[in-house]
Amino acid sequence: MEIRLSGKKQGLVAIAGHVGCGHSHSLNNQVQDDSCGLSIVLSLFKKATNLSLKIKNIEFSGNDVKVTLENGGIGEGTARRGITPQEKKLAYSLIGKEAVNTHTLVLEAFGRIYGQGILETPVAVQTAIANAALNGFYLNYPEQFLRAKESVRGNCGEVVGTVLEIDGKAVSVLGTVNATIGGIGPNEDQEGNSIVGAKGEIIKTLGMDKLPTLIIEAMIYSGFSKGLTENTYFVRGDKEDDNIVVVESVVKAAEKCGIPIKYHESGMKRTKEALRNNTKSVAEKIIALGEKLKMAETSEEKVNIIAELAVAVSQDCGGISFMSNELHEEIGGAGMLKNIGAVINLVSTDEYFKENPIPYLTDEELERYLKLVLESINQIFNRLDEANKIINL
Repeated sequence: MEIRLSGKKQGLVAIAGHVGCGHSHSLNNQVQDDSCGLSIVLSLFKKATNLSLKIKNIEFSGNDVKVTLENGGIGEGTARRGITPQEKKLAYSLIGKEAVNTHTLVLEAFGRIYGQGILETPVAVQTAIANAALNGFYLNYPEQFLRAKESVRGNCGEVVGTVLEIDGKAVSVLGTVNATIGGIGPNEDQEGNSIVGAKGEIIKTLGMDKLPTLIIEAMIYSGFSKGLTENTYFVRGDKEDDNIVVVESVVKAAEKCGIPIKYHESGMKRTKEALRNNTKSVAEKIIALGEKLKMAETSEEKVNIIAELAVAVSQDCGGISFMSNELHEEIGGAGMLKNIGAVINLVSTDEYFKENPIPYLTDEELERYLKLVLESINQIFNRLDEANKIINL
């Protein structure tokens, strides 16, 4: 399959992928690699340009980390509570590796990753690597790529997009780094194809607010995992709010490629007050633990209560901080404009989770994910008029 830079202003279909730096845990025991979308986008950009994505250098100054790639791309992140010499040594182990699967790289170096201000240095390093990866394409091809910084207050992620020719088909492709200053996230108000702020300007320039779109999402372990006997792709798109033609195109693509897939009909239904109610629920849990702690007398009581509080902050809070309540009602948890497209996730099994408490994308699984995405694009083009009819309702 030939993939190259197009030179066109807009494509006819679109792909959007992001990384939520530090968004590894969420409510209801969901845990994920939330960098798969960016991995797909970086892979496509690399195939189109032949640029190296190898990490050339990692530097530290105070609370800051700077990553430089062989192609000249530079990315930065910060760790709110400083960076130890031991953490620096762990990070240096990533020099020479490809900046594609950013979540996987951080796990290789640090062993774990948590957001919400729990493990700030791994999140800061992931931020710097992801920013450098997108920055490199813009730096080397400034006339072909569009670039902006997240305009969400307190965030520092890169947003880079272009139009690619994929087997002669013009496809708008956008990569986003959702990253909060200090390594404390996740704040993903500019997730998916959200048209918030500066990212919205790039989306409109590439025509992505009116194109059939694949939103490439995370590898997750969640309630979706129940009953699965192999890691399985899930495509989500509400029949009323999203684009059923895109959904059906993904299903057809998976069948053609021999890749296991399920269509989850209700997985993208926008529910009014959903995130606001979840936020209140988590807050009440924290308040209750605080009240128990206030009354605790023994060390044993205090230790156990604090441990429960740590779980609530390090896991549950990731499922409420990632997006503003009102925005969530419009674009859902994956950041999708209505009538435009569908969301793809890779869902892991119970057996996988027993061995891998934090899922991570391998190079082999990335290739399979990429195969599914590229064939899905072909299938959407086969039904382009139908998909556009839904968009234009």
